[in-house]
Amino acid sequence: MIYEIKKLLKKLKIRNYVTPEWRNLIEENKEEFKILKENANGKKILIATSAGGLTSCSHFESLLAFALTYYGAKVEILLCDKVLPACMMATSNFINEDQFSKNGIKKTCSACLDAGKFAYDGLDLNIHYYSQFINKEEIKEAKEVCKNLSLDELMHYKDKEDDINIGEHSLAGALRYYAVGDLNNQKNNQKILRKFTEAGIITKKVFKNVLSTHNNFDIILMNHAIYIPQGIICDVAKKYKKKIVSYITGYRKNSWIFSHGDTYHHTMMTEPTSEWENMDLNEKKEKKIMNYLDSRRYGTNDWTYYFDNPEFDVKKILTNKGLNLNKPIILMATNIIWDANLDYHDNIFTNMMDWVFKTIDYFIERKDLQLLIRAHPAEVYADRISNQLVKDEILKKYKKLPNNIFIISSDEDYSTYPLAEYSNAILVYASKVAMEFSAYGYNVIVAGESYIKNKNITLDPKNQKEYLEMLDTLPLSSKPVEQIIKRAKKYAYHFFLRRTIVPSALFETPGSWPIYKIKENIFEEIKKDKALKSIVESILYEKSFIHEELNEIK
Repeated sequence: MIYEIKKLLKKLKIRNYVTPEWRNLIEENKEEFKILKENANGKKILIATSAGGLTSCSHFESLLAFALTYYGAKVEILLCDKVLPACMMATSNFINEDQFSKNGIKKTCSACLDAGKFAYDGLDLNIHYYSQFINKEEIKEAKEVCKNLSLDELMHYKDKEDDINIGEHSLAGALRYYAVGDLNNQKNNQKILRKFTEAGIITKKVFKNVLSTHNNFDIILMNHAIYIPQGIICDVAKKYKKKIVSYITGYRKNSWIFSHGDTYHHTMMTEPTSEWENMDLNEKKEKKIMNYLDSRRYGTNDWTYYFDNPEFDVKKILTNKGLNLNKPIILMATNIIWDANLDYHDNIFTNMMDWVFKTIDYFIERKDLQLLIRAHPAEVYADRISNQLVKDEILKKYKKLPNNIFIISSDEDYSTYPLAEYSNAILVYASKVAMEFSAYGYNVIVAGESYIKNKNITLDPKNQKEYLEMLDTLPLSSKPVEQIIKRAKKYAYHFFLRRTIVPSALFETPGSWPIYKIKENIFEEIKKDKALKSIVESILYEKSFIHEELNEIK
């Protein structure tokens, strides 16, 4: 009823709800679209949107639903309708932990559900709701299961029936909520992790019932494929051998990265090098990727740029921080402590801060070298401010650092890029700058799960002993050979300009949320949008999600 009132207010333009205007977009071609839907006899696809309030995804998924229908697929939608006590809509800057630990995600549920309905309004697709696939007794059972579990038991909770690692996604969700790297110092950590674990158990039950009652879905499409509920949906789909497509926003404006079978956090680690290593990196392509990488210094081609007016004068930056320009500098580029906190089979450190601390311990004994730690600016300049900062954690542990170790905090308006020019080597855990600095010919040591790892480009220690042995070789006497630099440029081209796909049916709208809209002439646009067609064909026919644009990036 509330949704219908909001729908009326929107129609009368009494209140504007930012959403795709599919009824208007289709109006002139409604008969054509009706015929397309009636004749849709291709693969059956479930878009498991779930959290419709995550409008950066639900709006894009409505475009995917339209495009898949246009090309003959039969599309259905799955939305959560206030069933989960916790999900990825929960953030500590919107729901305080006392309120969340007591009432769960209720505060956002109505708006989230309405946003999901609005996203698909006018497409007339079959929408399934969580409540259709679970009853009150089963929800109560999920709560009872978690009732007496300790914090550690919640973190490692595994569903015995289907061997689904609910604890991994619940923990990642709780860390994302708090925007921290561990839960130890959070007041309501156990209550909130319990909410996420309950939600994981409920999601597992819901989606298992979806598949048992609608087992003719050929493909399950979802955003992220981690956290709650998407990570559970992904794992259940894998368990029941359903084909999976997941995606996430890319780095370039209006761009998206897709993967088959799992979250891209995992698939980019295992993607065959044959997808890119034999590519002809001609002069035009090399110029194109280097122009793009140069643009990342200023964010001109990207969704996000963290600074208003950063300092690029590297000598000024280094001297301001007290470094000696005549003494070897090793740059350490960190990432956000809490982001995508997943289990990786070949991690050599417990987590990023374990890497940071052990690296600092090493450099305390290496007075001949200077370690410059650059905390990621997204800690404080992203839409979700971190509640656990790298600099704070370092100073909490060491109180005072020796005079050969320096920190550029996340709130300092210093560009990271020129720092590499004065660095003998760059240490990264999972930061994307590894791809960029490698392409510029710098020595990069990867200690965590960066996508460039195991591509025969960077120095990739297999264990902590090997990592420390690599540090023993510092300072390095030479830059990577030209063959390695060319390989790095190929991979950067592949990742940023082929795997990152930019549909032309979208246009950027800075200052709004989401920061893009669907073009009004969608029926004309879809006929010429080669990128969107490539995405659809890759979804339907299990082709690699690779689309190469011919136009130059300016």
